Amino acid sequence: MTLRRRILWGTLSVAMVTLIAGLIGATAIRQESREAAQEELFRQAEVTAQLVEDQVEAIHVNGEVTQEVRQRVQEILDEVRLIGGHDFLEAALVIEKRGLVYLSDIPMLLPQLHHYERTLLVEGQLDREVRTVMIESEPVIATFRSITPGEQNSPVRIVVAIGRFDTFVIGQVITQTLLFALVIGAIAAIILALWISRSLGHRLEVLSSAARSYAGGDFDIRAPAVGDDELTEVGEAFNEMAEELEGLRLRERDFLMSVGHDLRTPLTTIRGYAEGLDSGALDADDLPRVAGVLHSQTDRLSRLVEDVMLLARLQSKEFALQPESVDLAAHLGGIVEAYKPRAGKAEVSIKSNLKDVGRVIVDPDRVAQIVGNLLDNAMRYTPARGAVTVDLGVFGKTIRLSVSDTGPGIDPDDLPYLFDRLYLSQRYRAVRSEGSGLGLSIVKELVEAMGGEISVSSILGEGTKFSVTFRA
Repeated sequence: MTLRRRILWGTLSVAMVTLIAGLIGATAIRQESREAAQEELFRQAEVTAQLVEDQVEAIHVNGEVTQEVRQRVQEILDEVRLIGGHDFLEAALVIEKRGLVYLSDIPMLLPQLHHYERTLLVEGQLDREVRTVMIESEPVIATFRSITPGEQNSPVRIVVAIGRFDTFVIGQVITQTLLFALVIGAIAAIILALWISRSLGHRLEVLSSAARSYAGGDFDIRAPAVGDDELTEVGEAFNEMAEELEGLRLRERDFLMSVGHDLRTPLTTIRGYAEGLDSGALDADDLPRVAGVLHSQTDRLSRLVEDVMLLARLQSKEFALQPESVDLAAHLGGIVEAYKPRAGKAEVSIKSNLKDVGRVIVDPDRVAQIVGNLLDNAMRYTPARGAVTVDLGVFGKTIRLSVSDTGPGIDPDDLPYLFDRLYLSQRYRAVRSEGSGLGLSIVKELVEAMGGEISVSSILGEGTKFSVTFRA
């Protein structure tokens, strides 16, 4: 199911549940209100009957209801009707052998009862009853109470009838209004859901189209990112990803071109000498020199291929560390000693300041590779009679290894890109062209694989310092 349909059906479901809940709630409220109103009418009818009782208690079974008694009772009924807000309030006596004797001037509720209901009323079986009667074509809710004054076996009973126009019609109107409002709300919610789903669907289609176009090779495509909602953030993220991939693609292209250039140079040299040997153009006296050149160029090719393969394995995480407890100062001391002959040939001195940091859990081969690449890089860019220094010490909760040189330094604008593949060798190729240009990239990958960090600082004309930190 599409997102648009999910939004639509979800909103429609919520609207229907709200509508049903509103209908149930309105019905329950209406019923509760009706019951509460009926109970109040019953109570008021009983109180009215007691007031009437005080006026008719002297009437005997065969006595007549005088006009004076009727007048007093009518005054009581009028007063109670006004106070209670009733539309009708009537009273009557049920006297044996005489039946129903009205005490109200113009009774309208009691005469509306059917014959059998009157019989029940006379017999005292119609009590706490609610009837709907029609008066002047209007529905009236009538409540009847029948009580026996004084002794329970008294031959006289008092009947009180209270009526109100059916105010519950108002409740029906309210219910209808509520239902109408709920229906309008549901329709509005559906319209809003349609608008939102259409808007979201269109924007998602645009984003999806941009992604497919990018996957199809249109690397210049960008997603629209207008607004401040989540889809805008997705569009911005897509554009950032596209920019990163574009940069990566350009770096990959430059990398392949640079590697191709670095491979072409030794291959051209090797092929030239091979053709000379094949044609017999080289004298026997030239063979030692040619052999040296071929050996040097094959070493360069081998080093470049190995670095490319190692960097590929590092970036794809297809290598395994073999950590062990190592006396780091002694291990670094051996590495520095191994590099001194090469430094001597380059007329560069190597100094070391290796403090005892105890035994550290590291991969000794990878540490040797890190330090070796940093020393190679330092000696490559350090002029004759310059110096390279290796330092080791504890700083807080970290162990810091640094390799510094007295070379020409690095421009501050180049520092953020220093660990990019081939960047340093291309940027400073004029200083010294040897090396694959991948050493610093390999160092960074190895350091991070062992949970460390690497940083660089440099001052133009004074030198450069690479620092590697590990947790102590």
